[in-house]
Amino acid sequence: MKRLCTLLMIAICQVIVPGAWAQLEDQRAVELTRSAIQAERQAILAANLELDEKESAVFWPLYDQYRQALDSVISTRVDLLNQYFASYETLTDQEAVALLNKHIAWEQEVLKVRSTFAKKMSRALPGKTVARFFQIENKMDIIVEYEMAGEIPLIK
Repeated sequence: MKRLCTLLMIAICQVIVPGAWAQLEDQRAVELTRSAIQAERQAILAANLELDEKESAVFWPLYDQYRQALDSVISTRVDLLNQYFASYETLTDQEAVALLNKHIAWEQEVLKVRSTFAKKMSRALPGKTVARFFQIENKMDIIVEYEMAGEIPLIK
């Protein structure tokens, strides 16, 4: 797992971080980034979930639905980052609060998707498998957040 998480971090650093401050305006680059990260995520999950054939047949379609549900939520995050980068130099107090509120709403949407799919997965898969999946997802998300946090400047 450690090796695979390192690979994910390297992929993120090579694709997201260098372009973060330069803005995420190029939709094609964003899609390529998402695609590369998603391939890494799937490889990490496949290597660490230890699913048998029956569980795999149930898990992967649910996982695809889960990632599709998160994609629109992730698009909101990209939009928020673009707004922040575009107004970083001239950000007013009101704009800062508005972005903060949008970020909090974004976090709530992510939790809503996770909660929905935790219930769906728990009905179809063993509880330990579902918990392990969300543990791995959480670890990968933390890596992404850490790398992005290092590149996103604090408000002046």
